[in-house]
Amino acid sequence: MSHRFRFALCLTLLAAFAPLLRAQFEAQNPTTLIVKVCIGSFQNPAPRNISVQLQDGFGAIEHDGHTDYRGVVEFSTFTATKRLRIFGPGIVEHEETIDIEPVENRKMVTIIVREDPKMAGASGNLPGGVVSAGRLNVPDKAQKEFQKGSESLNKKEWADAKKHFEGAIAAYAQYDVAYNGLGMALASTGDAKAARPAFEKAISLNENFAEAYRNLARISLAERKFDETDQLLTRSLSADPLNPWALAYAAYAELQLHKFDEAIGHARKAHEGEHKGLASVHIVAAMALEATDKTAEAAREYHAYLQEDPNGRDAPRAKEKLASMETPAKK
Repeated sequence: MSHRFRFALCLTLLAAFAPLLRAQFEAQNPTTLIVKVCIGSFQNPAPRNISVQLQDGFGAIEHDGHTDYRGVVEFSTFTATKRLRIFGPGIVEHEETIDIEPVENRKMVTIIVREDPKMAGASGNLPGGVVSAGRLNVPDKAQKEFQKGSESLNKKEWADAKKHFEGAIAAYAQYDVAYNGLGMALASTGDAKAARPAFEKAISLNENFAEAYRNLARISLAERKFDETDQLLTRSLSADPLNPWALAYAAYAELQLHKFDEAIGHARKAHEGEHKGLASVHIVAAMALEATDKTAEAAREYHAYLQEDPNGRDAPRAKEKLASMETPAKK
Protein backbone atom coordinates (compact mmCIF):
# COMPACT_ATOMS: atom_id res chain seq x y z
CA MET A 1 0.00 0.00 0.00
CA SER A 2 1.55 3.33 -1.06
CA HIS A 3 2.15 6.16 1.42
CA ARG A 4 -0.13 8.39 -0.65
CA PHE A 5 -2.97 5.86 -0.46
CA ARG A 6 -2.49 5.39 3.29
CA PHE A 7 -2.55 9.14 3.82
CA ALA A 8 -5.76 9.46 1.79
CA LEU A 9 -7.33 6.60 3.75
CA CYS A 10 -6.44 8.27 7.07
CA LEU A 11 -8.00 11.52 5.92
CA THR A 12 -11.17 9.68 4.89
CA LEU A 13 -11.43 7.91 8.26
CA LEU A 14 -10.80 11.12 10.18
CA ALA A 15 -13.51 12.88 8.18
CA ALA A 16 -15.94 10.05 8.86
CA PHE A 17 -15.29 9.92 12.60
CA ALA A 18 -14.71 13.63 13.24
CA PRO A 19 -18.28 14.40 14.38
CA LEU A 20 -18.25 11.41 16.74
CA LEU A 21 -14.84 12.27 18.17
CA ARG A 22 -15.85 15.90 18.64
CA ALA A 23 -19.05 14.88 20.44
CA GLN A 24 -17.22 12.51 22.77
CA PHE A 25 -14.60 15.04 23.82
CA GLU A 26 -16.83 18.10 24.20
CA ALA A 27 -17.81 19.10 27.74
CA GLN A 28 -20.20 16.45 29.02
CA ASN A 29 -22.93 17.27 31.52
CA PRO A 30 -25.06 14.88 33.58
CA THR A 31 -28.46 14.17 32.06
CA THR A 32 -31.43 11.83 32.27
CA LEU A 33 -32.23 9.90 29.12
CA ILE A 34 -35.80 8.57 28.90
CA VAL A 35 -36.36 5.98 26.19
CA LYS A 36 -39.87 4.90 25.21
CA VAL A 37 -40.04 1.82 23.02
CA CYS A 38 -43.04 1.26 20.74
CA ILE A 39 -43.79 -1.67 18.48
CA GLY A 40 -44.89 -0.81 14.97
CA SER A 41 -46.30 2.66 15.71
CA PHE A 42 -46.34 5.41 18.32
CA GLN A 43 -49.62 4.20 19.82
CA ASN A 44 -48.35 0.72 20.75
CA PRO A 45 -45.96 0.88 23.74
CA ALA A 46 -43.73 -2.15 24.21
CA PRO A 47 -44.49 -4.56 27.07
CA ARG A 48 -42.34 -5.06 30.15
CA ASN A 49 -38.82 -6.48 30.03
CA ILE A 50 -37.74 -5.54 26.52
CA SER A 51 -33.96 -5.11 26.81
CA VAL A 52 -32.53 -1.65 26.14
CA GLN A 53 -28.75 -1.28 26.09
CA LEU A 54 -27.15 2.16 26.31
CA GLN A 55 -23.74 2.41 24.66
CA ASP A 56 -21.31 5.25 24.17
CA GLY A 57 -20.60 6.55 20.69
CA PHE A 58 -18.00 3.85 20.08
CA GLY A 59 -20.24 0.96 21.14
CA ALA A 60 -18.97 0.36 24.69
CA ILE A 61 -21.82 -0.64 27.01
CA GLU A 62 -22.73 1.95 29.66
CA HIS A 63 -25.99 0.56 31.06
CA ASP A 64 -28.42 -2.30 30.57
CA GLY A 65 -32.10 -1.67 31.27
CA HIS A 66 -35.55 -3.12 30.68
CA THR A 67 -38.81 -1.46 29.75
CA ASP A 68 -41.44 -1.02 32.44
CA TYR A 69 -45.20 -1.40 32.03
CA ARG A 70 -45.26 1.83 29.96
CA GLY A 71 -42.57 0.66 27.55
CA VAL A 72 -40.18 3.14 29.19
CA VAL A 73 -36.66 2.86 30.60
CA GLU A 74 -34.58 5.67 32.15
CA PHE A 75 -30.81 6.09 32.24
CA SER A 76 -28.59 8.49 34.16
CA THR A 77 -25.80 9.38 31.76
CA PHE A 78 -23.87 12.31 30.26
CA THR A 79 -24.49 14.51 27.22
CA ALA A 80 -22.76 13.05 24.16
CA THR A 81 -23.46 10.84 21.17
CA LYS A 82 -25.02 7.57 22.35
CA ARG A 83 -26.11 4.32 20.80
CA LEU A 84 -29.17 2.30 21.74
CA ARG A 85 -29.54 -1.43 21.19
CA ILE A 86 -33.07 -2.77 21.73
CA PHE A 87 -33.85 -6.48 21.67
CA GLY A 88 -36.14 -9.08 23.19
CA PRO A 89 -38.80 -11.68 22.43
CA GLY A 90 -41.21 -10.81 19.66
CA ILE A 91 -39.27 -7.88 18.15
CA VAL A 92 -36.58 -7.41 15.52
CA GLU A 93 -33.34 -6.23 17.13
CA HIS A 94 -32.91 -2.50 16.61
CA GLU A 95 -29.92 -0.15 16.87
CA GLU A 96 -30.04 3.62 16.73
CA THR A 97 -27.68 6.55 17.35
CA ILE A 98 -28.86 9.63 19.23
CA ASP A 99 -27.19 12.94 20.06
CA ILE A 100 -27.66 14.52 23.48
CA GLU A 101 -26.69 18.18 23.40
CA PRO A 102 -24.75 19.73 26.33
CA VAL A 103 -27.76 21.92 27.23
CA GLU A 104 -30.17 18.95 27.52
CA ASN A 105 -30.43 17.95 31.18
CA ARG A 106 -33.37 15.70 30.33
CA LYS A 107 -33.93 14.06 26.96
CA MET A 108 -36.88 11.96 25.86
CA VAL A 109 -36.79 9.77 22.76
CA THR A 110 -39.37 7.41 21.30
CA ILE A 111 -38.00 4.47 19.33
CA ILE A 112 -40.23 2.41 17.06
CA VAL A 113 -39.13 -1.19 16.59
CA ARG A 114 -40.61 -3.83 14.31
CA GLU A 115 -42.46 -6.92 15.47
CA ASP A 116 -40.68 -10.13 14.52
CA PRO A 117 -42.97 -11.81 11.95
CA LYS A 118 -41.56 -15.21 12.94
CA MET A 119 -42.68 -14.68 16.54
CA ALA A 120 -45.86 -12.67 16.13
CA GLY A 121 -47.51 -12.18 19.49
CA ALA A 122 -44.46 -13.27 21.50
CA SER A 123 -44.14 -9.80 22.97
CA GLY A 124 -47.41 -10.42 24.82
CA ASN A 125 -50.32 -8.09 25.37
CA LEU A 126 -49.34 -4.46 25.24
CA PRO A 127 -49.83 -2.33 28.35
CA GLY A 128 -52.82 -0.57 26.84
CA GLY A 129 -54.65 -3.86 26.48
CA VAL A 130 -55.71 -5.51 23.22
CA VAL A 131 -55.10 -3.31 20.18
CA SER A 132 -58.41 -2.24 18.70
CA ALA A 133 -59.17 -3.16 15.11
CA GLY A 134 -59.62 0.55 14.40
CA ARG A 135 -55.92 1.22 14.99
CA LEU A 136 -54.97 -1.08 12.14
CA ASN A 137 -56.53 1.26 9.56
CA VAL A 138 -55.25 4.64 10.72
CA PRO A 139 -54.39 6.92 7.76
CA ASP A 140 -50.97 8.58 7.63
CA LYS A 141 -52.37 12.06 8.23
CA ALA A 142 -54.01 10.96 11.48
CA GLN A 143 -50.85 9.17 12.63
CA LYS A 144 -48.73 12.26 11.99
CA GLU A 145 -51.14 14.45 13.95
CA PHE A 146 -51.15 11.91 16.78
CA GLN A 147 -47.35 11.88 16.85
CA LYS A 148 -47.22 15.68 17.03
CA GLY A 149 -49.82 15.65 19.79
CA SER A 150 -47.81 13.10 21.77
CA GLU A 151 -44.66 15.19 21.41
CA SER A 152 -46.51 18.31 22.61
CA LEU A 153 -47.93 16.33 25.52
CA ASN A 154 -44.41 15.27 26.56
CA LYS A 155 -43.34 18.93 26.42
CA LYS A 156 -46.39 19.96 28.49
CA GLU A 157 -47.61 22.16 25.65
CA TRP A 158 -51.26 21.41 26.37
CA ALA A 159 -52.89 23.73 23.81
CA ASP A 160 -50.76 22.38 20.95
CA ALA A 161 -51.38 18.81 22.10
CA LYS A 162 -55.14 19.42 22.10
CA LYS A 163 -55.00 20.90 18.59
CA HIS A 164 -53.05 17.97 17.16
CA PHE A 165 -55.16 15.29 18.83
CA GLU A 166 -58.29 16.99 17.51
CA GLY A 167 -56.63 17.00 14.07
CA ALA A 168 -55.98 13.26 14.36
CA ILE A 169 -59.62 12.65 15.31
CA ALA A 170 -60.83 14.82 12.41
CA ALA A 171 -58.74 12.68 10.06
CA TYR A 172 -59.90 9.40 11.60
CA ALA A 173 -62.94 9.35 13.88
CA GLN A 174 -62.27 5.82 15.24
CA TYR A 175 -58.85 6.73 16.66
CA ASP A 176 -59.11 5.54 20.28
CA VAL A 177 -55.63 6.64 21.38
CA ALA A 178 -56.20 10.13 19.95
CA TYR A 179 -59.29 10.52 22.15
CA ASN A 180 -57.22 9.33 25.11
CA GLY A 181 -54.50 11.87 24.25
CA LEU A 182 -57.11 14.61 23.93
CA GLY A 183 -58.45 13.71 27.36
CA MET A 184 -54.95 13.87 28.84
CA ALA A 185 -54.33 17.31 27.32
CA LEU A 186 -57.65 18.61 28.66
CA ALA A 187 -57.17 17.06 32.10
CA SER A 188 -53.70 18.59 32.32
CA THR A 189 -55.23 22.06 31.99
CA GLY A 190 -57.60 21.28 34.86
CA ASP A 191 -60.66 20.80 32.63
CA ALA A 192 -61.79 17.41 33.95
CA LYS A 193 -65.35 18.05 32.79
CA ALA A 194 -64.21 18.19 29.14
CA ALA A 195 -61.67 15.38 29.59
CA ARG A 196 -64.21 12.86 30.87
CA PRO A 197 -66.15 12.41 27.56
CA ALA A 198 -62.86 12.09 25.65
CA PHE A 199 -61.78 9.16 27.84
CA GLU A 200 -65.27 7.65 27.66
CA LYS A 201 -65.14 7.82 23.86
CA ALA A 202 -61.73 6.09 23.85
CA ILE A 203 -63.18 3.26 25.94
CA SER A 204 -66.25 2.98 23.73
CA LEU A 205 -63.95 2.47 20.73
CA ASN A 206 -61.71 -0.02 22.55
CA GLU A 207 -63.23 -1.79 25.55
CA ASN A 208 -59.80 -3.20 26.50
CA PHE A 209 -58.03 0.18 26.61
CA ALA A 210 -56.47 -0.04 30.09
CA GLU A 211 -54.79 3.38 30.01
CA ALA A 212 -58.05 5.16 29.18
CA TYR A 213 -59.79 3.37 32.08
CA ARG A 214 -56.99 4.54 34.40
CA ASN A 215 -57.23 8.12 33.16
CA LEU A 216 -60.99 8.15 33.68
CA ALA A 217 -60.48 6.62 37.13
CA ARG A 218 -58.21 9.55 38.05
CA ILE A 219 -61.12 11.91 37.45
CA SER A 220 -63.49 9.73 39.47
CA LEU A 221 -60.93 9.54 42.28
CA ALA A 222 -60.58 13.33 42.39
CA GLU A 223 -64.38 13.55 42.59
CA ARG A 224 -64.33 10.96 45.41
CA LYS A 225 -66.54 8.60 43.42
CA PHE A 226 -64.89 5.54 44.93
CA ASP A 227 -67.33 2.97 43.59
CA GLU A 228 -66.83 4.22 40.03
CA THR A 229 -63.05 4.40 40.59
CA ASP A 230 -62.99 0.78 41.74
CA GLN A 231 -65.07 -0.39 38.77
CA LEU A 232 -62.87 1.44 36.25
CA LEU A 233 -59.61 0.21 37.75
CA THR A 234 -60.85 -3.36 38.06
CA ARG A 235 -61.76 -3.20 34.37
CA SER A 236 -58.32 -1.80 33.50
CA LEU A 237 -56.63 -4.61 35.44
CA SER A 238 -58.39 -7.23 33.33
CA ALA A 239 -56.34 -5.91 30.37
CA ASP A 240 -53.19 -4.85 32.25
CA PRO A 241 -53.13 -6.96 35.44
CA LEU A 242 -49.73 -5.89 36.77
CA ASN A 243 -50.07 -2.11 36.53
CA PRO A 244 -48.89 -0.89 39.95
CA TRP A 245 -50.82 2.40 39.93
CA ALA A 246 -54.11 0.67 39.12
CA LEU A 247 -53.51 -1.97 41.79
CA ALA A 248 -52.60 0.61 44.44
CA TYR A 249 -55.54 2.91 43.79
CA ALA A 250 -58.02 0.07 43.37
CA ALA A 251 -56.93 -0.97 46.87
CA TYR A 252 -57.40 2.61 48.13
CA ALA A 253 -60.91 2.88 46.63
CA GLU A 254 -61.83 -0.51 48.11
CA LEU A 255 -60.58 0.58 51.52
CA GLN A 256 -62.91 3.59 51.34
CA LEU A 257 -65.77 1.27 50.36
CA HIS A 258 -64.96 -1.11 53.26
CA LYS A 259 -64.19 -3.90 50.79
CA PHE A 260 -61.27 -4.92 52.97
CA ASP A 261 -60.43 -8.33 51.50
CA GLU A 262 -60.29 -6.90 47.97
CA ALA A 263 -58.17 -3.98 49.19
CA ILE A 264 -55.69 -6.35 50.85
CA GLY A 265 -55.47 -8.50 47.72
CA HIS A 266 -54.81 -5.59 45.36
CA ALA A 267 -52.34 -3.94 47.75
CA ARG A 268 -50.30 -7.12 48.12
CA LYS A 269 -50.27 -7.71 44.38
CA ALA A 270 -48.98 -4.15 43.88
CA HIS A 271 -46.19 -4.83 46.36
CA GLU A 272 -45.13 -7.99 44.51
CA GLY A 273 -43.98 -5.96 41.51
CA GLU A 274 -42.10 -2.71 40.96
CA HIS A 275 -44.08 0.06 42.69
CA LYS A 276 -41.75 3.04 42.85
CA GLY A 277 -43.47 6.05 44.38
CA LEU A 278 -46.35 3.94 45.70
CA ALA A 279 -45.08 3.00 49.17
CA SER A 280 -48.40 4.23 50.60
CA VAL A 281 -49.96 1.00 49.33
CA HIS A 282 -48.56 -0.53 52.54
CA ILE A 283 -50.58 1.97 54.58
CA VAL A 284 -53.72 0.95 52.68
CA ALA A 285 -52.98 -2.73 53.32
CA ALA A 286 -52.26 -2.06 57.00
CA MET A 287 -55.53 -0.18 57.53
CA ALA A 288 -57.53 -2.91 55.80
CA LEU A 289 -55.79 -5.57 57.89
CA GLU A 290 -56.49 -3.64 61.09
CA ALA A 291 -60.16 -3.43 60.10
CA THR A 292 -60.23 -7.24 59.87
CA ASP A 293 -58.45 -7.68 63.24
CA LYS A 294 -55.15 -8.86 61.72
CA THR A 295 -52.94 -6.67 63.87
CA ALA A 296 -49.68 -8.58 63.44
CA GLU A 297 -49.97 -8.48 59.64
CA ALA A 298 -50.89 -4.79 59.79
CA ALA A 299 -47.74 -4.10 61.82
CA ARG A 300 -45.63 -5.78 59.13
CA GLU A 301 -47.17 -3.49 56.51
CA TYR A 302 -46.41 -0.38 58.60
CA HIS A 303 -42.82 -1.57 58.98
CA ALA A 304 -42.61 -2.20 55.22
CA TYR A 305 -43.78 1.35 54.55
CA LEU A 306 -41.13 2.83 56.86
CA GLN A 307 -38.43 0.75 55.17
CA GLU A 308 -39.44 1.99 51.71
CA ASP A 309 -40.18 5.62 52.57
CA PRO A 310 -38.85 6.47 56.08
CA ASN A 311 -39.44 10.20 55.63
CA GLY A 312 -42.66 9.91 53.66
CA ARG A 313 -45.94 11.71 54.25
CA ASP A 314 -47.39 8.74 56.14
CA ALA A 315 -44.30 8.02 58.25
CA PRO A 316 -45.68 9.74 61.40
CA ARG A 317 -48.91 7.76 61.11
CA ALA A 318 -47.04 4.47 60.67
CA LYS A 319 -44.82 5.17 63.70
CA GLU A 320 -47.80 6.17 65.82
CA LYS A 321 -49.71 3.02 64.85
CA LEU A 322 -46.72 0.78 65.57
CA ALA A 323 -46.22 2.44 68.96
CA SER A 324 -49.86 1.86 69.90
CA MET A 325 -49.63 -1.78 68.79
CA GLU A 326 -46.51 -2.40 70.83
CA THR A 327 -47.70 -0.61 73.99
CA PRO A 328 -49.88 -3.47 75.37
CA ALA A 329 -46.96 -5.89 75.05
CA LYS A 330 -44.83 -3.66 77.33
CA LYS A 331 -47.35 -3.64 80.19
